[in-house]
Amino acid sequence: MPRNPDIPKVTQQYLHCSDLENEPIKIDSKRWFEWLEHEQTRSFAFEGYNGYFTARKESKARGTEYWYAYRWLNGKTKKLYLGASSSLTKDKLNEVARKLSRSVRPDAQGLTAVRVSGD
Repeated sequence: MPRNPDIPKVTQQYLHCSDLENEPIKIDSKRWFEWLEHEQTRSFAFEGYNGYFTARKESKARGTEYWYAYRWLNGKTKKLYLGASSSLTKDKLNEVARKLSRSVRPDAQGLTAVRVSGD
């Protein structure tokens, strides 16, 4: 899983984070989507039924922010588009974990970018 032990982690459908004052946040809940939208939320590690990855929020043109999933596999960094915070559901995260777990032929630079359907 993540190399940074302080990164927030999603396991067994709950977000676990040292910054949370309350109990863990359930994925797909209102609090989950609020946490994703928070300005200071930049990344989290996801471990699902089908695999794992690190999600990072990246800023694009005009201040729009989108999430991407990263995983190091077979000596290459794989990157998949997750979408806006509102699209990061339990099903979407598990689908991306499954896709990242499969072997995909990387481009010449070793970075694979795949857009996940349903966006």
